[in-house]
Amino acid sequence: MARPATFDLDNLTGAGLSVVERDGWSAVSIRSVAECLDVSPMALYRLVADARQLRRVIADAAAGPIQPEHDRGDLPEAMRTWADQAYRHLGRYRGLASYVIAQWTELPAWLDIFETLLEKAEADDISGPDAVATVNAIYAYVLARSQLRDTATGPRQLAPVRRDRRRYPVIEANLAEFTTAKTDKHFARGLDALTNGLLHRRRPEYTGTG
Repeated sequence: MARPATFDLDNLTGAGLSVVERDGWSAVSIRSVAECLDVSPMALYRLVADARQLRRVIADAAAGPIQPEHDRGDLPEAMRTWADQAYRHLGRYRGLASYVIAQWTELPAWLDIFETLLEKAEADDISGPDAVATVNAIYAYVLARSQLRDTATGPRQLAPVRRDRRRYPVIEANLAEFTTAKTDKHFARGLDALTNGLLHRRRPEYTGTG
């Protein structure tokens, strides 16, 4: 039996993030966090109702260090700065990006990020659905590329390309970019394309939310 201890929500989320940093998001459970805190699993129920709430508060706490600044600086540069910071930060917590992609609309601190980025877009005269689409392009890109980095393993065979090179001539010409995942390099280049292109566009006819 673990020894009793006094702890609060900050201690709990800190322990949870330590579990993720060490063993990945899939390792998060009432038991694993309790072991990290050196308390009994039952002690956690003073602060969270169940494992589902535990995961939510841990994921929400992870967003704390990457809250964007509330300023009115250059929009492409502000988006680039946040994206770089968030991508590096998520790299510490393998598997977290996959959870956040599915759950971010229920996580207050991740909604805070989106809200602040929307404010930056509106300060640059991008509003309504166009602002949502603009911010979502960066926000979702960071999460998706982080998810890909987490799951990239070993060399890829690309068997369909090797069997029928004529069908995929451009992929075949760039095969080195596919056989080994170059996640950081491709993240940086894709972010350049988004911030230098998409964020400068103004499309009044756009009516969707993406």
